[in-house]
Formats: sequence, C-alpha cells, structure tokens
Amino acid sequence: MRPGCWPTCCASRGGRGAASMSDAAEPGRTRLLAWARLAITLVVLGGAWAFLVSNFRPSLIFLNTMTGGGDTPSYHHPIEHLRDVLLPAGNPQGWDLGNFAGYAPYQFYFLPPSLAIVGLGTIIPINIAFKLITVSGTFLLPLASLLALRGLGYGFPVPALGAVASLAFLFNEGNSMWGGNIPSTLAGEFAFSLAFGLAVIFFGGVYRGIETGRGWRTLAVVLALAGLCHPVAFLNATVPPLFFLLDRQRFARNLRYLLRVYVTAVLLMGFWLFPLMAKIGYATSINWTWHFQSWREILPKVLQPIAVLAALDALWVIVRPTPATRAGRYVLFGIVVTAIAFYNATSVGLPEIRFAPFAQFLMILLAIDLVARLLGQVRAAALPALALAAGTVAWVNNSVTYIPQWIKWNYEGIEKKATYPTLMQLMNALKGKPSDPRIAYENSPQYERFGSMRIFESLPHFTHRATLEGLLLQTPVTSPFIYYIQSEISVAGTGVIPGYPYPTVNPQRGTLRLDLFNAQDLLTITPTVKDALAKDPRWERTFDLPPYAIFHRKGADPHYVRVPRYRPVAVETRRWKRDFHRWFATDTALEVPIVAANTIPEGDRARFPLTSRSPTDLPHEPLGANCTIDEHVDDLAIDFTTTCPGLPHEIAVSYYPNWQVEGAARVYLTSPAFMLVFPDGPHVRLVFRRVAIDWVGIVATFAGLAFCFVPVRRRVAGSESATGLDRALTGAQPVLVGLGVVVILAATLWNIARADGPTYYYQLGWKAFEKQDYPTAIHYFDRTIALGGDTTTAGDGTFFRAASLLRSGKPAEALEGYRAVIEGFPASIWVAESYYHVGLCLRQLRRLREAKASFRYVMVNYPGNRWAGFAKEQMDQLHQEVRMRRGRG
Repeated sequence: MRPGCWPTCCASRGGRGAASMSDAAEPGRTRLLAWARLAITLVVLGGAWAFLVSNFRPSLIFLNTMTGGGDTPSYHHPIEHLRDVLLPAGNPQGWDLGNFAGYAPYQFYFLPPSLAIVGLGTIIPINIAFKLITVSGTFLLPLASLLALRGLGYGFPVPALGAVASLAFLFNEGNSMWGGNIPSTLAGEFAFSLAFGLAVIFFGGVYRGIETGRGWRTLAVVLALAGLCHPVAFLNATVPPLFFLLDRQRFARNLRYLLRVYVTAVLLMGFWLFPLMAKIGYATSINWTWHFQSWREILPKVLQPIAVLAALDALWVIVRPTPATRAGRYVLFGIVVTAIAFYNATSVGLPEIRFAPFAQFLMILLAIDLVARLLGQVRAAALPALALAAGTVAWVNNSVTYIPQWIKWNYEGIEKKATYPTLMQLMNALKGKPSDPRIAYENSPQYERFGSMRIFESLPHFTHRATLEGLLLQTPVTSPFIYYIQSEISVAGTGVIPGYPYPTVNPQRGTLRLDLFNAQDLLTITPTVKDALAKDPRWERTFDLPPYAIFHRKGADPHYVRVPRYRPVAVETRRWKRDFHRWFATDTALEVPIVAANTIPEGDRARFPLTSRSPTDLPHEPLGANCTIDEHVDDLAIDFTTTCPGLPHEIAVSYYPNWQVEGAARVYLTSPAFMLVFPDGPHVRLVFRRVAIDWVGIVATFAGLAFCFVPVRRRVAGSESATGLDRALTGAQPVLVGLGVVVILAATLWNIARADGPTYYYQLGWKAFEKQDYPTAIHYFDRTIALGGDTTTAGDGTFFRAASLLRSGKPAEALEGYRAVIEGFPASIWVAESYYHVGLCLRQLRRLREAKASFRYVMVNYPGNRWAGFAKEQMDQLHQEVRMRRGRG
C-alpha cells in the first residue's frame, strides 16, 4: 500500500499530495495496484448487494403482482392516475378525485419516484417497475456510502468497508416509521429511502467540491433530486455543510460555493417548491411528536457496537483538531446540527423523527473514521478490512429477525394472499364510474389479511370509484373532516390527524356527514356498525359476505353539485380550519354552509347577507329552491347546468386555488372545505388549471437548468471588487457565524422549552390548584399557555386557569378563559365542561338568557355526557327561579 495515502491521511489535501508523489515514482505498479483496489472495492460492493438480493429475492421482485404491506398498496392508484390522466393532460401536479373528495397528489408529495415507475413501466409491467423503484433506495445506500467516503477523502479500503457498514443501518429493526431503513421502506416510505441515499451522496460530494471548487452543478442536481423525493432529506443534506463556514480563511470562497449549489438546487425544484410554499395553507399539518420510550430506540442492538466506536472517534477528533481529523470533525458536526434540526423541526411543521435516521447513519460514518485511523497503522490494511466487512455482514445477519418475512409478505403481492378472492368479490360488488357517488368503509385492522390494513384506500384502483380516505394525509385540506367521519362509522377509528376531536362510533350521526360528502355506499365489518345500519331506515343492505356487508344509502341526492337548503352564512374567523371543523362537528349546523368572511371580496358581500361570529350558532334562512341540476364530473373539469342561476351552488369537491370557473364570478371556499359558486347563467364550468405561482415555479426550474448547462464565466482572480468583497466577508466571518450560532441556539432552546416547559409548569400549577392556592396556580398556568401554543397541555392549562379564576370569584375573567378553551382547543376533552362553565359564569353575571343558551347547547350537543346532566339541573333551577318570581309578582 502506498505509504502517503493511508485512509486518514487522504482525508486532507496534504495526504493526497503525498500520495501523488509516491505514485509518480512507480507509475506501472501504482496503476496495477489501483486496478486491483478497484476490483476489490467492486467485489465488496457486489457482496453487499448480494446480501440484499438474498433477502429481496428476484423471484418476488419480478413477480407481476400488486405490492402489499403497510402504506405501499395505496401508492398504486396515484401512480396510475399520473400515467393515465395527469401526464397526458400535461400537468403532473393536477387533480385526482379518487380520494379525500379530491386533491392534488403531487402538489405536496414527491414526483420523481412516481415518474420513474411510470417511465420504467413503459418497458416492463407496471407492478414490477413499482417493486424495482421501491427497493432502489435500499440498493442505492451501499453505493452512496462508498461514494460519500470517497468524497470525504478516504482511500482504499475504507469506502468499500462503508458500503458493507451501511447494511447495519438498513437492517436496523428498531423502528419502521423513521425512514431510510428497510422496515420503513416496507411500510411504504420508499421515496424517503431514495432521497436518503441521494443526501448521503451529497454529504460526501460537497466535501470534495469545497476542496476542489468544482462539481457544483452535479451537486445541485443531486441535492434537487433529494429534495424532490423528500424535503427532510434536502435539509439533511444542506445543514452539515455549514461546517465549511467555520473556516475563516476560506469563508468567502466556501460561502460562494455553497450558495451556488443551494440556489441552483432550489431553482431546479422551483416547479414543485414554489407552488408548495404558496399553497401550503390548503394542506393539512400533521405535527406528530415522537416520544422515546428507551435509548434503545435510537441505538438498537445492531448499532450499539458502532455507537461505541463513534463515541471514541468523537472524543479523538475533538481533542486532536488537526487536518487529518477534518473529515471526522465534519461528520461529527453533521450529527450535532442534525440533532439541532430535530429539536426545531416541529416548529416549522416537519416531523422531527425523520431527522433521527440521518444522525444514525452519520454515526456509522464517524465509527468508520476511527476504523480508518486504525487501518492506517497497518501495512496490509486490505486483509483486516475484508475481515471486518465479513464480520459486519455476519453481525447484521445475526441481528435480523422479522425483515425477511415482511419482505415476502409485501412482494409476493396482494394476489397471492388466500383472501384475494374475497377481496375481489367485495371490489366487484362496488364497481362503477368515477362520477358515481363515493364509497366509504369502516376502518378495521382485520383488513391486514388482504395484504394491508389500508387496502381499501385503493378502491379507485379496483372499482374505478372514489372513496374518502387515502394515503397522502397531509396533501388534502379535507383530511380532518374525513377522519372525523371515520371515527363515526368505525369501531376502530384512528384519530390520525392530531389537534382535532374525534367522536365515538355512531353511524346514525355519521350518515349526516356521509351525505355531505356524497358517499352512498358503506362497507362494514363489525356487528356494531352493521346492526346500527340495519336498524336505520335510511340504509339498505345490498351485499353480504360475512363478516363483510355493504349498505347503500336510500333516497339521497346522488349529485356532487347541489343547492343548499339554507343560505350560506359569512362567519368572522381568523382560523378557518379550526372553525370549519367546529361547524362540521355540530349536527345542527351542517345544513347551513359557512364561508370565512375575510375571504369574501368587498364587492361580493351582498351575496352573503347573513353573518355570524360563531361557526355553530348560525341563522337559518331557507332558500326554498326546487332546482334541476345536470352535472358531469371528472378529475380536471366539472360541468353543470342548473335551473337556478343566481342561487348558491355547493360542489362536494375539495377547494383548491387552481380551480378556475367559467359562468360564475369566482369560486368560494365553503365548509367543510368544498367549493361554492353563484352561477351567472344556466351553465357553469370549473377547470383545474395552472395559476401564476405554478408558472413562476416552472420558469425558476428552467433558470436552474440554464445554470446547470450554460457555462458561467469564472470570477477574475484579481478583481478589486471581488477581492474587496472577500476581505469584507472574511473580516465579518466571526460576527456572522457568532450571530448565526446565537440565533440557532436561542431558537433551539426556545423549542426545547416549548416541548418540555408546558408539562413542567402545568404540573406546578396543578399542585397549587389542588392546594387551592389559586393565584399561584394562575401564574403557572399562564406560563403553560405561553409556552404550550396549541398543544393539549396548553389547552389543559387554559381550562384550569379559567377554573382558578372562577373559584377566585372572578366570573367575568373566567368566562373569557372558558371561551378560550372552546375556540382555541376544540379537540380538548374540556370543551363540553367549558360550555357548561360558560353558562355558569353567565349565570353569576346575571346574563340569564345567554346562560340558558349555553346550558341548552350542552344538552343538545353532548347528550349522555355528565355535563349535559348538570346543564339540565341548572336549567331546572333557572326555570324554578322564574316561577318563584312570577309567584311573588
């Protein structure tokens, strides 16, 4: 082995220089040695892939069946829709009516993997293309690890060892939701796996690019592809290179290089990223917070020996900050800033747990840095490296338990399940056309027998009809309403969207909301739901295949376009999503559509003469219309004729700003998240078209492509202006970096305080409340509210602050507190009790008419709840007082 290029030395520019001098002395021998090293590296990489192939057996991957397992089957319909509808229409980010009452699947989700499946599906069966792309991220990671380590400057045999070490990450069975590892891929997160591999390539490639000043175009493309496959991978890739801004002497040069890469990548992503940012308000935020139960979740058995090596290397590179440890310090910095990103992710609407896998993988690279240092002390380093690679494979293989069985379950396909004939009988009984009324189904874990618990999200694939639920929960604005319905028609409702209340199973109430969404067939499985529907005269059983039964809604209007029974009401609201959900949860409000008043242009206010400050207490003005409507509904256009021009027409399709109307002045967002138009004449046409921000994004992407392919004149080295700028940046570097560190650490500490502080202060407040020390309790509950935002803990603190005020003899302040619970925390368990206490406060303030209305509201909307009983007692007392006053009079 060449003495000048031991693995750790090659992590620095000096190491490469020494190696090149040694190589020049013996060019023939060096060339032969290089070919031998390349061959060994490829053999080791091939060995890693062979280990993967032994688990992902070709006999399964090349079986022409629909992939099962986790979320995976639900991807088939959006991909087929992309192939059959959106691409032929020239708008891959167009509309799909198949799920969620309509949504734009690729407006917020990730297009490249689906395009790859569609493209590959033109030459091989689409099912096989789907399987190949879903495993591509897994097979990419060993190669990505090799390339990253080469980019970091490690010489043979370290990159080959990295390819094998990546197997420890891939076969980590500690989680199946975080992303990147095989269990997460099998659960359906294959887009993240592909993005993860690209982020790893970028992580190593940018290190070399910073050294050489070259390759920025390639890096920009890799970064853009990673971001288009998953935004968290984009952040995983872009945050660690901030390390290079710590180098004061090369600060200006490094900053220019990173800006060139990052700006070009953002422009390349523009066609997707710019519209996403502009329309994010029409998506659903799902800020799940992960609660670790044990440190073993982060460091499962297969990663524990690696963690020990990484800890030792971290200590070494901190104690010995030399040029030879620069790559190790870069990796360690990456781990630290990824941890910082983890603590800040939820505050910007990202799932923080998605950052954990990248930190785990960087830990593996840090362990390899120590191994490389040790191998550098050995003359024949290839032999111990190969032995270590073999030992790693054996360790990984010994750690694997359930992954092979899960792979078989997924990739043998839905058609190979014993229950497939039953599934097809159910699907055939529901077949129809896309314009038919929607299908709903009871949620149940028993559907796992068909290959996935979520198999009926694929109803559009099997039946050609629309359903309510779907895969991409964050993409549509209607998700909170649909999963509210799920809870009403399912014994096993999921309540999957956090921050919203979910009712208990009640198919009778659910029927009101199914009618609203034009869902007229209901697949059921549990006796509870089947018995309730069998007793309900609005439903009839049309298919029976125990334990499954299909019910059809009798006598309901089958149209998607309808004139509402009551005139729409303009509601004053600052948080329309929350207030529209309160409307949706109130049975008595459902026939009165509401529109957020601040979305109505001044010139259109005459169309909405009725107003309200409450989304639930609404005026009911009958329209009394007897209209005939003829409609044609498809994915990208909705046409209808009506005999009632001028009256409001509600369209049971999700609102989105790309819907443009002809034959009416504009499209309004109406509850729950539908479209409302006032026809100017008998014919109206709505078309899904690109809007201005879409074209801006497309222009940005072309600008990014121009940067990549059009040569850019290099900066003149002696330019006075450039030199002056460099000097200014170099001088300002300590201030800029210091300020950045302070801001980031302050934000991180604030977000940590927001994560842990509310619980801490709430517990102190509760202890004071129990001791009847109400001033102290109010003090701590105020802190709980200030730090808690819209969390459940903040809702609890708001409620008990109000309770402390009421018990302190301050009913007016308590009244405002209870109203804050109702308006700010509609999902809180304290809402019914807060309505009751609103009535109690109003009674103490002698506002008796309002008190009665509040008590009555509890009785009507929370029947069976104990607070409804207390409200009835209060109403009886108020009536008794009235009778007594009359008797005295």
